[in-house]
Amino acid sequence: MSLFSKPKLILWPKAKAVDLYIDRKENNTLTFDINLWQKCSDKDLEPLNLYFKQNKFDSVSVLIPDDIVFTKSFTYDTKIDTIDKKEVIGLAAGLVNFKIDPNALDYKITQVNDKTIIQSFIYDKPKLDQLKENLNIIGVKISQTTSVSTAISNSISSIYKQEFFLIYPLNDQEYTLLLSKNNSVYLTINLKGPSLDIQKIVNYSNFYFSSITKKIYIPEGHDLDIITTTEMDKTIYNESQIAQSLSKASNLPLPVLGEISTSITHNTDIIGSSTNISSSPKNMENKKKNILPIIAVFIFTAALASVIIWFILNRNVSEIENPSDMDQVSQNLTPTEIPTPTPTTAEISKTIKIQVLNATDINGQAATLKTKLTDLGFESVAVGNAKTTATENSVQVKSASISAYFESKLATDFPATYTEDLTSTSTYDAVFTIGTDLSSLKTATPTETEEE
Repeated sequence: MSLFSKPKLILWPKAKAVDLYIDRKENNTLTFDINLWQKCSDKDLEPLNLYFKQNKFDSVSVLIPDDIVFTKSFTYDTKIDTIDKKEVIGLAAGLVNFKIDPNALDYKITQVNDKTIIQSFIYDKPKLDQLKENLNIIGVKISQTTSVSTAISNSISSIYKQEFFLIYPLNDQEYTLLLSKNNSVYLTINLKGPSLDIQKIVNYSNFYFSSITKKIYIPEGHDLDIITTTEMDKTIYNESQIAQSLSKASNLPLPVLGEISTSITHNTDIIGSSTNISSSPKNMENKKKNILPIIAVFIFTAALASVIIWFILNRNVSEIENPSDMDQVSQNLTPTEIPTPTPTTAEISKTIKIQVLNATDINGQAATLKTKLTDLGFESVAVGNAKTTATENSVQVKSASISAYFESKLATDFPATYTEDLTSTSTYDAVFTIGTDLSSLKTATPTETEEE
């Protein structure tokens, strides 16, 4: 921020009030008792209008609550490059509590390994239109919009680069649980406390990442009972401390910090092209002024790097007095190939009885593993659903030879913990319990049936 530029102004409209935050150390918060999500009269807007006029603010960044923008990711077991909006709407239908408008839908496609993740942001367009109308009455434009969950993700991603869950309090009883990584939000859900059963949501994280996400941030000062069978890596966060680490005023909440510190935003065109002021002549002039110092630094850095490279290359050339020395070095560095022994695994009887139990919320998993086992030649494979959920794969066997065989054959496709705790009187010689996503094994869509 330059010496004479205005500090950034963030507007956070809530159900019964509007909070304003200014990026400065003091006198940086205000609250107006007005609901901008519904139609307001000139009289209702007068206090807010007066503030903007007196302080000469004509644009504002807006934080969109997560009940106004629905964030949800969907996964495909194959790689796709495009998807029709109608299909995204069909995936989200029934999950949102408002009618989905195609013009109020934003999404992006990300390919991870053999999966495709559709990250969708679905806005309550009538409410956004009403917000825009109210601000237009007082002559204020929306420079950018960011969902509350995305702004929170921006804050945490600046200090933690891996995937994580975070619980953010909305009030004394309501909380938002979000799943995020690197400024991208994959899932948000509103929960009522103080007892929060999040196990199913924790299991869902395996859809988006290679393993279940165990890192979770919990707000300081909230007596929450986190119910989950997965052993989570819990970190208590303090908003004031995070603000100080970002060199911001300690009273600024986490979403505001994320909105101030980063520029990850959603498509402002969703609430009308007139809200996007990035193409205005004044704004373009400011951008030119701001970019000149960056260009100067880049040119200086490039020149300095060229001098250093020239010096190193010339020094290396002068040190090589005899070209044959380089040939000798090359001969000395020639690697010697070491034969790699081929491991052998003792075969076992293909008539042993096997049971496969699905302990996840993903349909068809047991049938998927059954196909893999029948491909290995096993004839007696029963499938079913486990009575309890699991987050890791496990295999119970009767003998060490069975354990060694499957550990070798399924090391890549089904990594698991093996135990030899089945008794000689057990019905099955091996019991597989599935606790992770096996979508990478799918070659078709099998039908899973329970067998006892």
